[in-house]
Amino acid sequence: MRVLIWMGVALLLLAGLVVLVGWLLPATREGRAEVLIAADPARIVAVIADVEAQPDWRAGIAAVERTGDGWTEVTARGERITFVTEEMAETRIRLRFASDAGYAGTWEAVLTPEGAGTRIAVVERATVPSPLGRILARLFFDPGAFATTYLAALKSRVEGM
Repeated sequence: MRVLIWMGVALLLLAGLVVLVGWLLPATREGRAEVLIAADPARIVAVIADVEAQPDWRAGIAAVERTGDGWTEVTARGERITFVTEEMAETRIRLRFASDAGYAGTWEAVLTPEGAGTRIAVVERATVPSPLGRILARLFFDPGAFATTYLAALKSRVEGM
């Protein structure tokens, strides 16, 4: 019986430690990436704005549903991420997003003509309020790698048109 009590105390201490570590981690993380695409900014913006076609060229997106002020992406895992456009221009795109997985943030792209193409630089900031969610996000999600993957798919789509 005494062993069970000590095991219970140890589990409670471990759970408390996990929560404490989660609270100590910053709630917001940022990922950055950029790429040069052989196209003018208008063409790149048109591909990004055609959200219904994104499941055709983005891995992990199962469906896109238009909403009154934006759209919702449904991932292959069933997560729903709602986007609202703050700005959609040939020089800058700014979006806000919120996921039913408990995080929210912003996505911003700056488009700069360069030679015969356009350099697009992306910054994604995601805030995870939950301490456990912060730990899981650090273990299983790299926002920089995500931004890099997105831009590679965008480049392939735009240049393949």
